[in-house]
Amino acid sequence: MIRLFSKLCKCFKQISFENEINIFDKYIESFNADDLICPYCGSKHALTPFASYRRHLVTYNNNETNDNIITIYRYICSSCGHTHAILPSIIIPYSSFSFKFVVYIIHDYLVGKFNSVEAMCKHYGIAISSFYRLLKKFKEHKKLWLGLLEDKLTSSLDFIQNLKNYTFTEIETFIINFFKQNGLSCFQGKDFQETS
Repeated sequence: MIRLFSKLCKCFKQISFENEINIFDKYIESFNADDLICPYCGSKHALTPFASYRRHLVTYNNNETNDNIITIYRYICSSCGHTHAILPSIIIPYSSFSFKFVVYIIHDYLVGKFNSVEAMCKHYGIAISSFYRLLKKFKEHKKLWLGLLEDKLTSSLDFIQNLKNYTFTEIETFIINFFKQNGLSCFQGKDFQETS
């Protein structure tokens, strides 16, 4: 997979993190395949369109959950033959939930916005077991990001509150740095695997 970050896309000078579908559309409209490098072999200017597939992207806007169908484009490297999905930063690999969706549901859980986990999951349209998987992944990734000592000193609520209040640029920087530091995307459920 190739993670698309706005640093590659010139249209992201001033963008809010309000509507992730608009962000996704702008990523796809503005990226240039000639700027991409094959993550498998490192070849430049070797990626060409190969295929596409549709998938769900569950977003959270205006206190409402939306299940969107988006198209993910795959490119093939002419040097090594590997194919790669183009994934903007708002998409969590191997998950139908957007980054913002996960941040908001974990925040609402930590502040006790709902009377019960069941009520919260009903509001967000998510299975209770799926929520607990996201919460577990959040705790693991918080520890990865902060380190053991800082993890103990920083409450989960403070950490998620900071993420929730970040601008789009700050979120993007966090996602990029998390990926560079750990070799996987924040909230990614599966371990990173190369696809062929």
